[in-house]
Amino acid sequence: MEQKYGAVNDDEKLNEYNDSIRYREYKKYIRNVQLNFEKILTEFNDNINKYDNSYKNRIPNKQEEDEINEFLLKNKKKIQDLEYLHKDGIQNLDTMKKYFNKYSTYSIEITRYFSIFDKFKIQLQTMKNSMDKAYFHNNIYLKKKKENINNINNTSVSDINNKKSNNNNNNNNNDMGHVFSERVALENSLSELDNMLSVGESTTFQLKLQNNNIIKQLKKMDTFNKYIPQIQKILKKIKYYSFKRVIILSITISLCIFIFCVFKFGK
Repeated sequence: MEQKYGAVNDDEKLNEYNDSIRYREYKKYIRNVQLNFEKILTEFNDNINKYDNSYKNRIPNKQEEDEINEFLLKNKKKIQDLEYLHKDGIQNLDTMKKYFNKYSTYSIEITRYFSIFDKFKIQLQTMKNSMDKAYFHNNIYLKKKKENINNINNTSVSDINNKKSNNNNNNNNNDMGHVFSERVALENSLSELDNMLSVGESTTFQLKLQNNNIIKQLKKMDTFNKYIPQIQKILKKIKYYSFKRVIILSITISLCIFIFCVFKFGK
């Protein structure tokens, strides 16, 4: 094992290596949470489309009632599973942000995953609205079925009264539908607002990250500027000694030439 990791020769590199291993484990887990969320979300949307195409706007029979009840129970469980996955994903991303935010590459990737889970939160709210609609329609079907049974067993006089009652019930259903529509619109508005806040938080985090990177670069430049005077002194010394050596060398050559001429012409 020591030979395998022999390149890691100090504590800082060892810490970076260990952080890299831990980050890959966290990322793998977050990726699995993302895939599971998308899988359950696809199944839920398929079930909702099947429900709308098969049972909406008509009174179901006995077998279909059982199928609708089963549909409501299964998809209620799916929403609970998605809520758990979303909560688990956000908690792990918060942990990753806490420990790996000092690495710019990891920080950018963590921010991207936060954006993905923000979209999941909006999709989850949309799913809850769809389930509320399904429960609402199912309650209307049950009321209509009871009304039809009562109409068969009552006399003609009571039929007239039931028609009036039905009209009142229809009016009440219309009022309930209006209230439900207002509620869905309000929830959608709150979801959009929450999404805007999430985008704002993500943008603020990215700006803080960029600001930190700029500060680090400025600190490096400031450190470099502190050494510039020393570097300049060294360059001056090098230049001075180089000039001095050139002068000494020139004088030496001149003396050699002079001595050579004296010996040669002196004879």
